Amino acid sequence: MIFWPNWIAKEQADRLFELAIEDIPWRQDCIEIFARQVAVPRLQNWFADRADSSYTYSGICLQAIKFPQWMAEIVASVEQQTGFPFNRALLNYYRDGRDSVDWHADNEAELGPDPVIASLSLGVERVFQLRHNLTGEKQTLSLPHGSLLLMGSQVQRFYQHRIAKVEGLKQGRVNFTFRYMDDGAQC
Repeated sequence: MIFWPNWIAKEQADRLFELAIEDIPWRQDCIEIFARQVAVPRLQNWFADRADSSYTYSGICLQAIKFPQWMAEIVASVEQQTGFPFNRALLNYYRDGRDSVDWHADNEAELGPDPVIASLSLGVERVFQLRHNLTGEKQTLSLPHGSLLLMGSQVQRFYQHRIAKVEGLKQGRVNFTFRYMDDGAQC
């Protein structure tokens, strides 16, 4: 992993955070757990370099929205910084400390055998946790406003990660997770 804690200056990060909250058509999806529909504990949406792309995880089908110009510029900057191509982005809006994502790996088949994921964090600082699949060893990393984290190949194979709930936290966070996908099946 490579981490840039101050990748975007505060003023630009503030503008992007506000733009993302206002401009993104956030979705409140549900997943089935024990034959019961449960709201995903965050808002989300899926973006791509072309609108005829989709992404499916946990039974949720996300049809792509074409990158708006401002987001395409972020993608280009992330590609320049990391040296990796990205053509898709899952955006998550954690409205407060009640929103979270549980232990998982971004290892869906359509992402390839060893996906590289770049994660841009905007808004309140949250703790990113990694857990090794075999040893259970945990690592934590605080993700401040404007930070960029690159999870290289093998990370999704050997680790799971999460953003846990934080009791009493009132501020929001937007996370862009950039990925590269070949054309895959549509949902």
